[in-house]
Amino acid sequence: KVVKTDAKSFWIINGKVEKHFWDKKNPRKVPWTVVFRKIHKKGLVEETRKRRTRKQQKVTRAIVGASIELINKKRSIKPEQRKSDREAALRKAKEERKKAKEAKKLAKPAAAGKKADQRAQKTQKSGKGR
Repeated sequence: KVVKTDAKSFWIINGKVEKHFWDKKNPRKVPWTVVFRKIHKKGLVEETRKRRTRKQQKVTRAIVGASIELINKKRSIKPEQRKSDREAALRKAKEERKKAKEAKKLAKPAAAGKKADQRAQKTQKSGKGR
């Protein structure tokens, strides 16, 4: 047994191994070493066989707010149908936005009049200045 200064210990079984150890030969490059045989997959073919992995099955499950039927129905919709539905929804949203804008426009002049009155009252109230 050899113990180096960094506290690593090595078991040396014969002279051949000891010679290579002190020559600092890399065991990964020496063909008869266990390390080399493991890296290059020597002598393992008969003993071990690679395990087969099972393929995952795709499962569709319901989510909160959407049942399986609803999900399948949406999935089966044709792209043309989906596009037309989307355009219709966009049109509807645009119209609603337009109506809201018009309503806001109508409400604006009345509010502007109130603000002008309030400003006028504030200026009238002022008494002595500095």
